[in-house]
Amino acid sequence: MRYPYMCRQCAAGLVPYTIRTGDTLNRIASGYNTTAQDIINANPGINPNSLRVGQVICVPLRPQLYPSCPTTNYYVVRKEDTLESIANYFNITPLQLLYSNYGIDPNDLYEDQILCIPVAPSPVNVDVNVPVGRLTVFRNGNIFRTYIIARENPAYPMPRGTFTVLNKQVDPGVERGARWIGLSEAGFGIHGTNTPQFIDVVSSGRSIVMSNEDVSELFNLVPVGTTIRVINGGGA
Repeated sequence: MRYPYMCRQCAAGLVPYTIRTGDTLNRIASGYNTTAQDIINANPGINPNSLRVGQVICVPLRPQLYPSCPTTNYYVVRKEDTLESIANYFNITPLQLLYSNYGIDPNDLYEDQILCIPVAPSPVNVDVNVPVGRLTVFRNGNIFRTYIIARENPAYPMPRGTFTVLNKQVDPGVERGARWIGLSEAGFGIHGTNTPQFIDVVSSGRSIVMSNEDVSELFNLVPVGTTIRVINGGGA
């Protein structure tokens, strides 16, 4: 498929995004940690009720204020989150979470707020099936989430084996999309893409590439220490 608008240039602090079927400004904004109004302001004349598939818009990237978190075990608050629900997911206590985020109001968490999660045994493990192009999150031995990943680039094959999550970063830069999840091999990790139409084509490098929307959700599910198996089909 050709995208006739892909030549559009965006100003500094903005990234191009190609409208896909089902997109809304709110959905796009959620994947880029911005707001629908900010997107409208960055695209004079855009009609939020009449987005065209293939249309390219410029999306602002909002700078993040990181809490002190030596382990980089970050979590980005979602609309339905509470201190208790986040703590329960990571098998820690609300008090531990509160102590790791000095100064926050536990009764007034806000969407896109960045928290530092105390490192504890991960509640999940992950398999990345390279030939099939799927990343699967398991919890208590059951499938918890499944995501599409970009196809492997033969020129930059992904490492195979068992890795662990070592570091996490919100908004790591245009080339890495909305999130970076660094694994226990130098330069290898999981990240988003600002050109999601290419997810169905091929990865641009040796890392595991997902849509910004999917990698943003995965980022919150896999704390530092999570086991990630990169496998060929049914075997390691």
